[in-house]
Amino acid sequence: MFGNILRLCVFALALLLPASSVLQAADATSFDPRGIYLAADGSGGVPVGTVVAWPSWGWPSDGNKWLECNGQWVNPASYPELAALVGANVPNYQGMFLRGYGTQYHAQWNGGNVGTTWTEHSSWGLGQIQGDSIRNINGEAYFARGFQNIGASASGAFQIENVASPANCIYFNPPTGGSFLRFNASGVVPISHENRPANMAVRYLIRAAR
Repeated sequence: MFGNILRLCVFALALLLPASSVLQAADATSFDPRGIYLAADGSGGVPVGTVVAWPSWGWPSDGNKWLECNGQWVNPASYPELAALVGANVPNYQGMFLRGYGTQYHAQWNGGNVGTTWTEHSSWGLGQIQGDSIRNINGEAYFARGFQNIGASASGAFQIENVASPANCIYFNPPTGGSFLRFNASGVVPISHENRPANMAVRYLIRAAR
């Protein structure tokens, strides 16, 4: 009974205190969060400069406090805090994947033929664009010499293309034919004009004002 009365008194006192006041318990066991009044600040607790992934063409309910991360100019009169933080323009994240700054290493088992490999994952400087790249692709092809042609076997990204006496093929006399060895990664993996993981588009918004 006495404990319930004490909680009611603490709660009533919290309602009378300013929002900035903090009630401190003597220890963790006597702390009751129900007796603490919390109030968000004017920015909804979101600091200027915070970037969020937004899934819609619409805007948040306080859309005038956000800018899209498309490289646009920041008006220092309208958004002084943001201009001081990012400079003359907001970041341009269009078509970009965001990456944590820094470096770490990752070990991966790749099967008995390759074993364990260590990969370095490293970003460039904060706010800089790092160009795409891929790991090296290599392999071998076996050629068996015959009386007229060079026979060959290949698989995966390697392809054999038979031709009739091209000027630049490798052959034996008489020059009645030969084979090209071609490399084409599209025989193994999907290709495009860029390297990319599976993805879904969002709009990146940055908090511009409180």
